[in-house]
This record gives sequence, C-alpha cells and structure tokens, in this order.
Amino acid sequence: MNEILELLTTEQGIETLFNKFEQLGFFVGFLLVFIESFLPFLPLVVIVILTINSYGVIVGFLISYSATVLGSYLVFLTVRHFFRDTAQRYIEKHDKLNKMLKFIDDRGFTFLFILLCLPFTPSSVVNVITALSNVRRDVYLYILLAAKFIMILSMTLVGYDIASFFDSPMKLILSLVFLCVLYLLSKWYQKYLEKKINKEKKKK
Repeated sequence: MNEILELLTTEQGIETLFNKFEQLGFFVGFLLVFIESFLPFLPLVVIVILTINSYGVIVGFLISYSATVLGSYLVFLTVRHFFRDTAQRYIEKHDKLNKMLKFIDDRGFTFLFILLCLPFTPSSVVNVITALSNVRRDVYLYILLAAKFIMILSMTLVGYDIASFFDSPMKLILSLVFLCVLYLLSKWYQKYLEKKINKEKKKK
C-alpha cells in the first residue's frame, strides 16, 4: 500500500509509473483507450493522460486519438449492423426514445459534434444511440474524426508533464480547474439537449 501511495504522490513515483507503462509498449496504451469505447466505466481522462505522459505528446496523442476514433466507430457499426432492427422495434414502443432519435435525425450533426468534443460525455451511449438513428456512416465518421481530435487535445493540454506539477502547484490548480469546468460544461450540455428534446416533443 505504501508503495502505491509513493507511486501516486511523489514526483519520482509518478515518473517511475510512466516509465513502467512505457515499457509495456504502444499497443497497451492503444488497447486501453480502445476498450474504453466498449466499457464506459473506465476512466478515459486518466488513461489518456497516462498514455501521453508515458509515450510523449505526439505519439501519445496519436495513440489515444486513433484508438478512441476506431473504438467509437466500431461500436457504432456493430450496433447498426447487428442490433438496429431489434432495438428499433423496442424504441417504437417508447415515445421518449423515439423522439430522441427523431431529434438526432433532424438536427443531430452540430449537437453530436459538441457532445463528443466534451471529455466527460458518455461517448459509448452516444455511439449506440446514433447507430440506431438515420445518421449516415460516413457522416458519423467525420463527426468522430473532428470531435475526438478536440477532445483528446484538451486532455493533452491539461495532463501533459504531470511530474512538473510538484514544482508548480499553480499549474496543478489550473489543470484541476480546467477539468472541473469541462466536467460541468459536459453535464450542462447534456441537460440542455434533454430540454431541447422535451421542447420538440411538446411542439409535436
């Protein structure tokens, strides 16, 4: 237990952790980010920060970006090709879900883009819901490519060179504040979308 605390709370421990993770190879970093697309309970922000600090900004960014785009698109394609018909029969019986899909079909591009840009959005849920809509496969891929670039970039800016936080507490504070702002913004935007969908339902 003491060893774990030392790894997580000291500059030398953090650097040792990054070195050990780097020794596992690029594939491990890629796989962790990729798997998060299927298992949303995994902490994507932590995984990306770990990957970026272990492999460097450019390589870590490329690993994280390619893995999250590929994982998200694979979830989308899997649901669309294998579960869409069954799910749509279920959705037709539930007015709220039906209106949500109609909303995405009518004006989903901008809303999906912003939603996927935010680091704390449950992207796996977005991937599944979009797969059940009529959004074209190529359009959703373009949205993922653009939105995930911004999302991973924001994590990179916040989490790179964590070891330097021990020498610069202000940098740590600013990074934590930025993460809190992104979290609150994600939650606000999700509630905003829910209100928009509810308004659409009342109009119809």
